[in-house]
Amino acid sequence: MKKIAIQAATILALTVTAVSAEGEIDTDGDGLLSYNELLAAHPELTEETFVSIDTNADGAVDADEMKMASESGLLPAEG
Repeated sequence: MKKIAIQAATILALTVTAVSAEGEIDTDGDGLLSYNELLAAHPELTEETFVSIDTNADGAVDADEMKMASESGLLPAEG
């Protein structure tokens, strides 16, 4: 049980860090990340990678898409 609690705390800490980093990247404060906002934080980002990250093809990256991108290695994890 203690191991599960430690794992949950670790996941929560990583999530809070990612959300905080996204807030710093999200310069217009709309809760989504545009290609230009992500490019400023990740200069190696290509339009092709951005399209791969934007799984719902709405032209912006939301928190779930950022999480999946970090987990899959499309973007380095913030931290």
